[in-house]
This record gives sequence, C-alpha cells and structure tokens, in this order.
Amino acid sequence: MAAVNAFNQALTRIGFNVDTTEAIIDQGFDTMDTLATVDEKDIDAMIKNVRDTRREQGDDAEGAVTFPFLAIKRLKAMRFWATEIVRTGRQLNAGLFHGAEITTAVNRYSTEAIRVEIDKDEDPDKPGELSDLTKWEVFWERWCTYSSRLRGAAKCPLTYIFRDKAIPDPDDFITDYETHDDYLVAVTVLGGAWYDLDNRRIYDEFKGLVLKGPGWTFIKAFDRYKDGRNAVLTLKRQCEGTSAVQTRKASAYAKIASAKYSGQKRNFTFDQYVEIHQAAYNTLADLEEAVPETKKVKDFLAGIGDPRLANAKDLILGDPAKLQNFELCQQYLKTLVYNKATQDTHERNISGLTNTNNNNNKRKGKRGGNPKGDISTRSYSKEEWAKLTDEQREKIRTLRAAKKTKLLANLGGGRQTGSNISNITQSTGDNAQQNTTNNNVTPVDAATQVTNGSANRQGVGRG
Repeated sequence: MAAVNAFNQALTRIGFNVDTTEAIIDQGFDTMDTLATVDEKDIDAMIKNVRDTRREQGDDAEGAVTFPFLAIKRLKAMRFWATEIVRTGRQLNAGLFHGAEITTAVNRYSTEAIRVEIDKDEDPDKPGELSDLTKWEVFWERWCTYSSRLRGAAKCPLTYIFRDKAIPDPDDFITDYETHDDYLVAVTVLGGAWYDLDNRRIYDEFKGLVLKGPGWTFIKAFDRYKDGRNAVLTLKRQCEGTSAVQTRKASAYAKIASAKYSGQKRNFTFDQYVEIHQAAYNTLADLEEAVPETKKVKDFLAGIGDPRLANAKDLILGDPAKLQNFELCQQYLKTLVYNKATQDTHERNISGLTNTNNNNNKRKGKRGGNPKGDISTRSYSKEEWAKLTDEQREKIRTLRAAKKTKLLANLGGGRQTGSNISNITQSTGDNAQQNTTNNNVTPVDAATQVTNGSANRQGVGRG
C-alpha cells in the first residue's frame, strides 16, 4: 500500500489531478516498479483505453479525468527514469522523483528521443579486420570508437559490455563523470534482458572483425553462447598481457630512436617527424610508462640533423620553458620550419620572375629593337623591313639569291640535269649582262631574275 500511495503522489507531482491518478491506477499502473516494466506504447494505449471507456459511458462517466500534454510527457519521462534506475541496480523509490529530478528526467528523455531520430540516418564506420595481432593497438582504438556509437537495449553505449569491472564499486555511482553516458557505461548492470541482447550483438560485431585473422583462435570458445564480453576481454588480455606490453614499449622507444629529420622532403616532412614522436609517447602513456618531458625534448632534438635548425636547437636547450615542455618545443620548431619554407618559396618566385623578364627582354631585342645582328634570309614584317638600312636590304637580297641558286644546283641529277644547269648558267649570264646594259638594274636584282629564269628553264627541261 505504501508503494501505491507513493506512486499516487508522484503522479500528482507531474501534473495529474486526483481523478486522473485514480483512473491510471485502476488501469494497473499502481507502483513505480510496474511503470518500469512497460514501454512508451503501453502508456499511450492506457490513455486511449481510459478515454474510450469514458466516451462510451457518456454522461455517466464519473470525475474530471483529463490527460494534459505536459503531464503525459512527464509520465513518460518518469518511466524512462525508472527503467534506468533498474538497469543500474538501484532501488526504485517514487518519493525521489520530485523537483530537479523531474526536470532532469524530462531533459534526458527528450535528448534520447532526438538521439533515436539521428541514429536512424547514422551508419558508423566499422574498423578494419584484425589480420595481425601486432596491429591490436590501432584496432582497439577503432573498435572502442565504433562501439561507443552503438546503443542497444540498455539505452547507453555498447562499450559497457566489455568494461573492466563486472560489478561497479559504490564510488562509481558518485563519481563526477564528464557525460551521463560515461556514468551509464560504468554502472549499468551486466545482467538482465538488456544485457543478454547487447552481449550477443557485441559478439556478432566482434566476430566479424577477427574471424579471418589469428584472433579467432582465442575467442572461438565463446561462439556457442555468443558471449561478447568474454570474447572481447580474452583477446584483449592476450594482446595486452605482460609480454605484449613489453613488446609495445620496446617498439615505441625504437621508433623514437630511429626517427630522423634532415630537412623538408616531399616524402617526409617535419609534421611526420613530430607525429612519430607523439604517437610513440601516446602508446607509452597508454601502457602507464612515464617519460619525463626533458627526455622527450632531448630525444626529439637528437633526431634533428637539419643544419638550418642548429641555432634553434641551442636556443631550446638554453630555455627551461621549452626544454621541459615537449609540446612547446615541437610547436616552436614547427613554426620555424614553416616560416623558412615560406621564405624559400617566396625567394624562388622572385628569382623566377626576374629570369623570365630578362628572357622576354632578350627576345624583344632580337625581333625589333636592333636588327643589325639578325641579317638573314628570314621573312620580315613591313615594320621590320622599314627599319633596315639600304646596305642591310642589299645584303639580304644577295643572301636570298645565293640561297636559291644553291637550292637549284642541288635539285638535279644525271646528264640531263648537268646539261640543263650549263645552259641555265650561260643563259643567265647573257640575261644578266643584257638587263644590266638595257635596264640599268642593280646586280642583286639581276641575280634574282637569273635565278627565276633558271628555275623556269630547268622546270621546262624536266617537263
């Protein structure tokens, strides 16, 4: 009876009048424990049943039974709150649902409704298959990220299935977590209908990623019951045991020692050098291997062989702030490398522009500015020809005539050609003398006419 009274009072606090709370209890919703066993659709069905019954009763319906919108929303939020209390193994107490707890429950209920809508269109990227146990570290990070974006029957990230603690400590319930999801992952009971459903789902997801690799040997024993928690944790222990930890530590230190930077290259930049060190230190931190900041900085500087950074290295060694802070050290050097690269690019651009202008000026000089050094048989524009002196024009005509004569001499072959050339030579000589006497033309013009005449007669001879 006490539980019924407490639940009745809770219904009143969320906005229902006395007649409506009685109608709800008459439908079997009499305690908070009962409310935790139904789903949201059951609440809608209960309200519809009450309304339909009173509609059938008509004027004979007793009491002022109403279902205000906000009261209905708070009732659904109270059910959401009650089911979470059960899944986290706490005692249900209707008296605790009041004041700020009601407001918090409504907000979480609304947030979950929004999340459900978002998840309908979301398809988280699965990690790649674990084909090599030495790649466990990267695989594990991707697997945890993927699992944290999946939500199951427990209404929280599925990472709760393979958390380290099977049973949470009392302090876990009062720890200040960054998010409510973090709280649920830490304290949700690993048992009940929600756990069975989520545990099988985790097994199916995990199996698909390790089935074709060496990891399958270690989890095959859990295939019969699809025990996701034990399958994941068993392989995790195998890959992160004492031997594996020592191997990972040694590998991290080896990467630090072997990393070298001698200057910016296309296939290896300063950013990549920083990334090698940072990734190694992240691995060591995950393995709880403490590395002093001073050692990080000295190891970082030891791998830098770029002579242009020698002064910067000396500066860091003499600056306690940078010497004792790896992040500050690498950011300082990164800024310096970037600025030097930018300056080099700028100087190359200026040099290239200067060379281009010089070449353009040379080409312009050849074409129109000073043609004295460019006397040849090439074609000239009207403007270029007008700029030539009489002497230059005469020389060009002579060169052209000689070129044509030589060309004609090389065209023929055999007796016929030789005879033609002889005739042409004799004829052209006579023509040249006649033209010179009668027409008073220049020797260059005569040579041009001789050549043309020779060409005509040779063409006829061949025809």
